[in-house]
Amino acid sequence: MSLRNVLVRTLVPALFVLPLHAQSAPRDPLILAETTQKITAHVLVIPDSDTTPGVPNIGIVVGTRAALVIDTGMGDRNGRTVLAEALKAAPGRTFYLVTTHVHPEHDLGANAFPAETQMIRSSDQEKDIAEFNLQMAQVFSSRSTVNAELLKGATFRKANIHFDDRYDLDLGGVKVRILAMGPNHTRGDTAIFVETDQVLFSGDIAMRGQPSFASPYSSISHWLTSLDTLATLQPKIIVPSHGPMGDTSFLTNYRTYLTTIRDRAAALKKQGRSADETVKTITAQMQSAYPDTGRLAGAIRAAYAEAH
Repeated sequence: MSLRNVLVRTLVPALFVLPLHAQSAPRDPLILAETTQKITAHVLVIPDSDTTPGVPNIGIVVGTRAALVIDTGMGDRNGRTVLAEALKAAPGRTFYLVTTHVHPEHDLGANAFPAETQMIRSSDQEKDIAEFNLQMAQVFSSRSTVNAELLKGATFRKANIHFDDRYDLDLGGVKVRILAMGPNHTRGDTAIFVETDQVLFSGDIAMRGQPSFASPYSSISHWLTSLDTLATLQPKIIVPSHGPMGDTSFLTNYRTYLTTIRDRAAALKKQGRSADETVKTITAQMQSAYPDTGRLAGAIRAAYAEAH
């Protein structure tokens, strides 16, 4: 069986398992207006301050000519909140919009932005949209009536700007590097580096919470390569998709986590253990430190599928 088929059978079902921390959401998945924080001279963040499921960290990068908004929240209601905060932060600017990946809480508020907003998409994001379309939106909608209402009628916004590997954007005195990172959390993961301020928006590639292998194309080896790529940027601040902001320790911690799982899974596979046995053994070894066993199992199965 091909690696992709193994991943389809073992990882895709894990997409539909709600992480442990999300079992009882503390509030509705709404972007909170009036909470925007200026973290550097040109970068503002609407923070996911209480790690509410379905609420991402939102970025607003402001130059003298234009502004870039990073992620949108779930559905047009959240998108309008983000737009209002962006207009306050960057009045009179041209707006660009990019998302870290195409999951509903990151991408499906994009249509709330005015028609003249320039939507930027990588070719990998467009492949994810073409292949999976609104499958994840349907999953999110099934979780609660609030989600269903937020996502009612949601569609993916068409791109104005397409790129394959990298897109450089000058907002007027502020240079931003947008990178297509390939299949980590999703095939269309995108990282955004504000060069002028050394702020990295890492998406789900690096954050405090455990990594989620949410794509049949994801792999341990590629994720480790992505961490290397992000480390070369030498960011001073990392703004992840969810949870608190941090620094390069996010990259270091993910590397330790992934290499530990990779090496243990390879050793067990070499001993003749099955995938299920490997998941059970490594989970027992690691779950005290990494309690989200759903995400842990997804990483173990990815490592097992790659091991020779």
